Amino acid sequence: MDLKVSTQICPSPVVEEAEETQVTPASPMYLILVHGGTTGTMFRVGRQTSLGRAVDNTYQFHDATVSRRHAALTVDEDGAAWLTDLGSSNGTLLDGKRIPPHKPARLEDGSRVQLGGSIILKYVSLDPCDERFQREMFERTVRDNLTGLYNRGYFMEQIGPLCERNKLRKLGTAVLMVDVDHFKRINDTYGHDVGDAALREVAKTLRESTRSEDLVARYGGEEFIIALPVASIEQALDRAEQIRSLLASRPIRAARKEFRITASLGLSCTTIGRRRTINALIATADIALYEAKRTGRDRVVDAARVLADGERRTESCDALAV
Repeated sequence: MDLKVSTQICPSPVVEEAEETQVTPASPMYLILVHGGTTGTMFRVGRQTSLGRAVDNTYQFHDATVSRRHAALTVDEDGAAWLTDLGSSNGTLLDGKRIPPHKPARLEDGSRVQLGGSIILKYVSLDPCDERFQREMFERTVRDNLTGLYNRGYFMEQIGPLCERNKLRKLGTAVLMVDVDHFKRINDTYGHDVGDAALREVAKTLRESTRSEDLVARYGGEEFIIALPVASIEQALDRAEQIRSLLASRPIRAARKEFRITASLGLSCTTIGRRRTINALIATADIALYEAKRTGRDRVVDAARVLADGERRTESCDALAV
């Protein structure tokens, strides 16, 4: 049997000419969002990068003044970057000057690009240290300090693009409002440090029970919000029930205390056959959450059922009035 040995690779004593003249790869280039969204958002620039309002662009910008296919960046063989306006309605500005449509303009490190009326991006080269620092700063902007989940502002910015992506996949979007039951009682009984630990545990449970394509955020206080792609209302209800059950079965351990918590969930859903605006999705999920807490807590309530019951009561009152 052959003996197991570790292979040692020694550097060659002969250095070829090609190696002597080898060029160190340039640092990656990024567009950093300066204005018109979540400041600090990083968009890595490739050989071909398209920018616009349509979902099939490399990077999508939800701004009414940005055209569906607004502009494109091209990196040539020499590593030079060129910006081209694709005939947009409101124009593309490079360092404050509008560039002619369909005529590439050279980008320099530090150049500012404006799409339409409010989207401003800075074109920069980032070495590994700068890139890591920029990512850390961005994470601080979009994350909740206590739970590590996304914050409410980032959720509101991202739910629109999520709904559009789901629509292209022939899927609907479900919004779940999750509220920890009797949270004030936890704070009053065990103290705020234990209450904070409970919220972190809830956040951990939500992360573990959702997928990478789902959007999970802390909405405020002891309230959380989730947006997820679904094929049907039945699938949305099943996902919500799984989350509720997992929260109820998981013990919370903090400061030598152990207790269990429950949560109430309000669900609102848009499907292929039933469209709702984002504001309506969130508002109706909130109505369903209130109904879940009113009727006993630790349950999932579908907004469609609440609204249907309300309509039936209205119709009954109208009939009595007649």
